[in-house]
Amino acid sequence: MGRLARLGRVTATLLGLLALIAAASAGIVFLAEAGGLASGALADAFFLFGVALVCAALAAVARGLAASAAQVGRREAEDDALLVTRHNRQGETMAVERLEGPFRSAPAASAEAALGAAFAGRPQAAADPGAGLLGAGVYERILVADRPSFLSALALAARGVPATCDLRARAVAGGPPAFLPFEVRILPARRGEVRCIWREASAHKARAEAEARGRAEAEAANAAKSRFLAAMSHELRTPLNAIIGFSEILATEAGGPIDDARKADYARIIHDSGRHLLGLVNDILDLSRVEAGAYTLDIEPVDPAELVGGCVEMMQVEAARRTIVIRTALAARLPAVEADRRALRQILLNLIANAVKFTPEGGRVQVALRAEADRLVVRVRDSGPGMGPDELKRLGEPFFQAGDADQRARGSGLGLAVVKGLVGLHGGAFDVDSTLGRGTCVTVRLPLCDAARAPAAAEDASGAEVVAPFALRAGTEHSARRTA
Repeated sequence: MGRLARLGRVTATLLGLLALIAAASAGIVFLAEAGGLASGALADAFFLFGVALVCAALAAVARGLAASAAQVGRREAEDDALLVTRHNRQGETMAVERLEGPFRSAPAASAEAALGAAFAGRPQAAADPGAGLLGAGVYERILVADRPSFLSALALAARGVPATCDLRARAVAGGPPAFLPFEVRILPARRGEVRCIWREASAHKARAEAEARGRAEAEAANAAKSRFLAAMSHELRTPLNAIIGFSEILATEAGGPIDDARKADYARIIHDSGRHLLGLVNDILDLSRVEAGAYTLDIEPVDPAELVGGCVEMMQVEAARRTIVIRTALAARLPAVEADRRALRQILLNLIANAVKFTPEGGRVQVALRAEADRLVVRVRDSGPGMGPDELKRLGEPFFQAGDADQRARGSGLGLAVVKGLVGLHGGAFDVDSTLGRGTCVTVRLPLCDAARAPAAAEDASGAEVVAPFALRAGTEHSARRTA
């Protein structure tokens, strides 16, 4: 508002000068016409006079807008002020313009006396209306050590330079008089006077901290957007280049005839790139719907053991290719969970796929499910390299990927972000525990069905579970054994 007020004043001044020039020019033309120095110039004179009137009207409008902007800016600046006073250079109070807090309800005639009583540490009834805040009333309440800085700020503002000073003044705070901290904003006023806007220092500090937090959050959001766009361009460009490049080779055969084996390889690369793009788009859509609150859950009782079996089977090809053993540890008579079937499948599949991605060849992945109190606890543990504290803090951010370049190339960095969002929609909890060189364990807790909670507590006490190793090569045994 301060900039708008200054712009309005400058515009009003320029329009006023233009109106003055146009009016003077019109007068000169009139005189020339009357003196016979010019003929047929009356139309030009009237035109210039009209321009002068229009400029004068616009200047008046600009001055009005500037005054309104200044008033609004002043009100915003005084929004949390406890007191607004007008002083001369010597620090004497010339007027009290605003009283807030406990003095708001005081009658106008006794407002100055009420504030004077508060600063003096006396009850309102005993305050002398003549002593109040006028004259040296405010200055004498300021701590002696802070008075020089107050006078210096007054002198600076009287020369047209706004100033701010921190000082302590005597007031009542539920008992005997005490010095309380204030922040005083001192602004130039009319006739060499200054306006002092008094704020409680702690309240102003809290507002400044809130504004700083808001700026930091906005900057973080902007940085996240930049990272998102950069990651998106990379994730989309890589498979698109493969699709376009190999499809052109197949279409043109620019390098000569292509045998059937190479055509099959190129077709497989195009297919894999397309699948990667489809998965990326689906993850982005799911994540955006989760963050926008537009992901609709169809809550129903779901058998988690059945879903885990299906998700593990889906990951068998990739695990077998890298000789990774996937083992499940399911509690016996696992109760149903209240969840959206599609979302729960996506949670389990993303967790298992992420564990397989970070597990080296010949490693192990364990998927454990058990009921604890009123929650289904899902733990997916891998024997990968683990993560350090810095990577662990950022895990779950969109497009963030830990690990080396080869591991990052096998995913988009959206899987755990989607998992985290979907778990939150179910009212669950998401936790990651990892140590460098010892692997990573991701834990998800989801609410059980109401009818299953009591039996689940008893089952949890028994500790029985079924452990099943899944086949990683043709003909490998699918077995299960019960342990107690």
